Amino acid sequence: MTFLPSAVRLGLPWIGGFLGYSLVKAQGLPTVHADSRRWHLRDDAKAFRVDPDTNIQFPLDLSPSLSTPSPGLSLVGLGVRKVSFLRVKVYSAGFYLDEAIMKDLHNVEGWHTFTAQHLLTPPTKPSDPLNAPQLSGEDLMRNLFDRPVAAAVRIVPNRNTDFGHLRDAFTRALQARQKLARSKGQLSNEDEQRITESIQTLKSFFPSQTVPKGKQVVLLRPREGGLVVEYEGKILGRLNDPWIGKQLMLTYFADKETVSEKLKEDVAKGLEEMIDRK
Repeated sequence: MTFLPSAVRLGLPWIGGFLGYSLVKAQGLPTVHADSRRWHLRDDAKAFRVDPDTNIQFPLDLSPSLSTPSPGLSLVGLGVRKVSFLRVKVYSAGFYLDEAIMKDLHNVEGWHTFTAQHLLTPPTKPSDPLNAPQLSGEDLMRNLFDRPVAAAVRIVPNRNTDFGHLRDAFTRALQARQKLARSKGQLSNEDEQRITESIQTLKSFFPSQTVPKGKQVVLLRPREGGLVVEYEGKILGRLNDPWIGKQLMLTYFADKETVSEKLKEDVAKGLEEMIDRK
């Protein structure tokens, strides 16, 4: 079962579309455009969205392309990553979420009043210290990933790159988060040693080879936690460390210096619509 926008569900050739994204159904049906991002349940593994910045396609259901057994993973949002002052379009990324939690997201603590702005706004201290603040920013996603929820980020380069660049980016992000957690006294000596070893193991997953434009690298966080890295449907490695899987997902929703603002904004809108349709 896949969450599909209404235009795809009805097969209508709508013109326009949210942020210009095309919603395409393969094998003979025309390209369709949606004026709404409302999601519907439907059996259809061949529908996808297109990132207008790169023209890279993202299937609405990721699970059929994975080697790792996984529950249904539906596309929530996508966006391009740009780097350097020239704003080079390095890759497009799509965030996928466990269909089971998508149907029940409004019942998750801190999410029943969710709007897109809650994810896009960093946490602030409440004016009344007796009232707990509405969860916002990265804290929202952290609250979600505290649960046995499957999630994935599908990365597709917009130009030829290599695994070394991806490996180094993931490593730097995790080490920065480890340093921050250490400064807050959140890690024991045993935690520190385990995380350091896990990061080194993660680095070993990536071979010394090129990742051609258009090929997919998937970071999968299974329901049981940890992390699986896949490339074009082949498993590169698996980590059982729950801290690594959770923190690597959270890097895409950081309150500061997020990987892709467009991805974060699109995911926020997608999550809001899931709440609204309940």
